[in-house]
Amino acid sequence: MKLNFVVTEWVENEGLAFSMTSGTGVKGYEQRWTVETTPSGSRFTFTENVKLPFGIIGKLIGLIVRRSSEAHVKEMLAKLKNLAEA
Repeated sequence: MKLNFVVTEWVENEGLAFSMTSGTGVKGYEQRWTVETTPSGSRFTFTENVKLPFGIIGKLIGLIVRRSSEAHVKEMLAKLKNLAEA
């Protein structure tokens, strides 16, 4: 899959958002990364919105691949947490 993005939001030390402008394999893709200060440290939030092609078939495919995507995001966040705590 190859995707091209444009940054739609940038707030230094707080967050970043970007949206797909073109690509293959998906109809649309957006991500948002935020960092919030909390009494015990920081809270990092990652969200993504993926739109698949093929109508109802794309929605069914999305349900099937969602677990894999969620596992990948959890792995990515665990690595980021380890880096931040090092």
